[in-house]
Order: sequence, then structure tokens, then C-alpha cells
Amino acid sequence: MKRITRLTLGAVLLLLIISLVAGCSAGMKNVAPEEPGLNWDYGDRIEDGSMWDQGGESAIPPTDSTGAFDDATVERKFIQDGILVLRSSDIDRTYESLTAITRSLGGRVASYKLESSGDIRWITMQIALPYGQLSEFMDREADQVTKVETKSVSSQEVTESYYDTKTRIESTENLISHYRTLLAKAENIEETLQVQSRIDDLTRELESLKGRLQLLEGLTSESRVEITIRMETDSTITKPEVTWKTLKWSDVGYLMKSAVQKVGIGIVLGVQYFLVALVYILPILVLALIITVIVVVRRRKKRKRLALLESEVSPPAEE
Repeated sequence: MKRITRLTLGAVLLLLIISLVAGCSAGMKNVAPEEPGLNWDYGDRIEDGSMWDQGGESAIPPTDSTGAFDDATVERKFIQDGILVLRSSDIDRTYESLTAITRSLGGRVASYKLESSGDIRWITMQIALPYGQLSEFMDREADQVTKVETKSVSSQEVTESYYDTKTRIESTENLISHYRTLLAKAENIEETLQVQSRIDDLTRELESLKGRLQLLEGLTSESRVEITIRMETDSTITKPEVTWKTLKWSDVGYLMKSAVQKVGIGIVLGVQYFLVALVYILPILVLALIITVIVVVRRRKKRKRLALLESEVSPPAEE
């Protein structure tokens, strides 16, 4: 029994020793030796200015990087776009009319595409208008348009994003300038490489911000309208010009086709209206039928009852 107890205590002590040794070795691994040479943290200390103190003089000038702006005086920035889907009896004339309207408002045609499938043709185009002219364009009517299927306008304010991007560009340019000043003071290759790496990162960030600002300026200075012009397929709407003095066989065929279509449409409409009226009066008809059946049944019963009474009252026939 004592032997088992000793073995147990020995095993516990051995486990404790192994745990202590493992913990000490892990703690020693987490402590990395300092590298000789430049001991500056460029990633964390650049924004607070602690690394710029050289000989007691701070190299970072005060820069407002909060991105705040005065709502009362600032120019508001909006992105406005539109969608227009039209049906036309002549898509080419409609396109020319829309182009003329666009140019009269100081805009331009940004893209144009003509597509076809069999006898059906359609045009997709995009126009760019100066900011503020979108409502005027959407209110205009183009030639040969038979139906406006879709007309929508969207607006999104990007004032805060626009001016925040401008402020970040200014701050990044200042940081690059100060890093270049520090680069000139580098004392060895390691310092030079570290500062140059930070300058390269900031330069890439600056180019990205400038690209975003340029995109916002383009989107807010012009309004884009996506337009689709489809052929009108209803032949009763897209009728050609027919002159009765010089009637051609094609004109005769068109007139006959139109007449047949109109007669057919009239017949179908008549049947449809009849069915609709029938549905409306069906409950009344059912109620009238029920009342009629009840009246007929009651009359028959009454007649049978009268006939039975007459047969009982009348004397038997003499032999």
C-alpha cells in the first residue's frame, strides 16, 4: 500500500516538473531580442507624432484630418441617375429625337447599341447630362414613342464621402512629405529601406484616394440615364401611311389585316364582357332559381292536397 502511494506521489511530482519546464521555455520564446540599429515603429507612432521629435523639434505640423465640414456653406454632392424604357413605332427616329434633346441640354451620348432578333429590333443607349438637367430631360417627349414602360430617377447624397476623401488626400500628402524629410536624415541602409517602404505604402494609398475622388467628381458632375427603345409590335398602333388615291396591294393587305384584327378583338371583348356580367349576376340567378323551385314545389303540393280533399268530399257514384 505504501509503495503504491509513493509511486503516485512520484508521478504527480514528475508531471509538475514537466509543466514548469514547458512554461519557462514558452515564456523565453515569446521574448524576442531587439534588432540592432533603427528602433522606430513606423506603423503605430507616425500618426501621434512621437517618432518625429528630432533634436527637440517636432516635424509634424497641425493638420485637420477629421473630415468635418460646415453644412451651411459646403456645396452638397449628389449622384443622380435615371432609367427609361420606351416603346416606339420607329426606333431610329426615337433615337435621333433623344439625341437631339440630350445635346440641347448640354449632354452627350455615352454609349449606343442596336440589337435584333428576327424582325424585332431594339436600341440600348446611355446618355450623360450636366448635373441639374436630369428632370428636364425626363419630362421631354421623344418622337414616335407609343408607350413609356419605365421611368425612374434615383438620387444619393455623397457629400460626406466626397469631402472626407479630399481631407484624407491632404493628410496623406503631408505624411509623405514628412517621410521624405525623414528619409534624407536616414543614417544607414536599414533606416532608408524602412522609411522608403512606408513612403511606398502611403503613395499607393494616395493614388487610391485620388482615384476615388475622381470617380466621385465624375458621378456628381454628370447624371447618367440608361435608355432602352423597343419596337412596338401592335400593328394597329404602328400603322403605315396609306393614301387612298394610290392604294397598293400591300396597303390592301394591311387594311384587311387590321379590319380582321379589329373584328376579332371586338368579338373577343364581347365574349369577355358577357362572361364578366354573367359572373356578377350569377348569385341573383341562383337565388331566383331556388325561389322558383320552392314556389313550384309548394304549388304542386297544394294542388295534390286540394285534389285529395275533393275526392274525399265528393259522394260516391250511384250504381
